[in-house]
Amino acid sequence: MDRRKFWRALTRIHKWAGFVLGIQIILWFSSGLFMSFFHIDKVHGDHIAEGRTWPLRMEQIAAFSEVHAVYEEHQKNIHCKPMQRNACIIDRLESIKLLSAAGTPVWEFDTGEVKTHYFGNPAKIWYGLNEDDIRGVARSYYKGEAVISKAVLFTEIVPKDFRKDIPVWQVSFDDKSRTRLYIAPIDGELINVRTRLWRTFDFMWMLHIMDYKERDNINLWWLKLAAFAALLFGLSWVALVTHRVFLRPKKIRQK
Repeated sequence: MDRRKFWRALTRIHKWAGFVLGIQIILWFSSGLFMSFFHIDKVHGDHIAEGRTWPLRMEQIAAFSEVHAVYEEHQKNIHCKPMQRNACIIDRLESIKLLSAAGTPVWEFDTGEVKTHYFGNPAKIWYGLNEDDIRGVARSYYKGEAVISKAVLFTEIVPKDFRKDIPVWQVSFDDKSRTRLYIAPIDGELINVRTRLWRTFDFMWMLHIMDYKERDNINLWWLKLAAFAALLFGLSWVALVTHRVFLRPKKIRQK
C-alpha cells in the first residue's frame, strides 16, 4: 500500500470511528462535566443528614452469661433433635458484640452466616426497631425541617437507589431534595442518604462507566472496547493533523 492509500484509509477509519463513538464520547464528556461541578460530600448528602452515636442505657444491659445460655438453648431448639440435645453440636461463633440500637443494648451472636440478636433481662430475641422508633431515629439524623412522608421496610426487593443488603428501612422526607434515609432495622444505624442530586449523579456515573445494571463495575469489556476505540480515534486524529500540516508537500498544503 502506497502512502496516499494509507492516509486515505486512515481518514476513512477516523471518520467511521467518529461516527460510531461520537454519541458515547459526548456522554463521557457531558457526564464528566456534570460530576465535576459537585463536591462528593454534597452528593452523599452530608449537609442534609448525619449519623450519630447512641449511648447505651446501662440499666438495660443483660448479663452476658444469661444471654449466652439463652442463645445456646435457642440454637439447640433449631438444630438438635429432642433425644440428642445434650450431645448436639451447634454452630461455632465467630464474634459476639454489644450493639446500641438507638440506646437499647442488643447482644449480637455471629456465626459467619447467621446473626442472632438478643435484648432485655431476661434475654429474648431482638427483631429490630419498629416503625415509630425508626421515624424518631430518622428525625434525629435529619438536619432539615421537612416532615416524614413515609417509612417503608424493604425485606425482599432492593430499592433502586440503595443496592445493598436488605432488610433496610427507607424513610422519605417531604423536601425539595426528595431526601431518603436508609436505616438498619437492627440497630438504627444510618447507612445511606439519598437525594435528587445523588440520583442524578448516579445516572451520570452510569453513563460514564457504561455499567447500566449495577453501576459500580469499571471493568466491563464494552467499556474497555469503547475506550480503546476512542484512543485509536484520538491517535488517528493526531496522525492525520500531523500529516496534513507538517508532512504533506508544501505545494499541496498551499492549495
